[in-house]
Amino acid sequence: MQQYRIKDLRIAKGWSQEQLATIAGLSTRTIQRIENGEQASLDTLTAIAAALGLQVSELICPTQSAPTDESVQQQLRQQVEDETRLLRKLSRFIVFSLVLLAINWFTHSQYLWSLWIIGGIGLAIALRAVRTLLLRDVINRWQQRRLEQKLKLPH
Repeated sequence: MQQYRIKDLRIAKGWSQEQLATIAGLSTRTIQRIENGEQASLDTLTAIAAALGLQVSELICPTQSAPTDESVQQQLRQQVEDETRLLRKLSRFIVFSLVLLAINWFTHSQYLWSLWIIGGIGLAIALRAVRTLLLRDVINRWQQRRLEQKLKLPH
């Protein structure tokens, strides 16, 4: 049977089971069952981890290995995967742009209509690069803080 740290993490944030359930989009009964030691599906754990602003691996109670080393390694792996995806998109964009420019040049060299398409796609890739390289997790942390503020205010 797998043990989870959900109760400790929830209490550390000052949340009730109902609040966690609402944020995660689950029923309160599901949170109660998991905190009482029942097994949870990966989808349920993913929803809870997202609500708590954590990785799924951070919800599992450590057995022997240090969770901080493991979670840091997992975050670094994810970071490298994101950067690799960005580089693949960028290289495909360059090839696509060159092909599009060649088609444009040989068909209508007096009007470079391909620059509009290249500019639009280039802007999308630039925004992805900013998000991947510069704004890593900034938006998620802001959303988490804002959510915590709203939950602590009386209605």
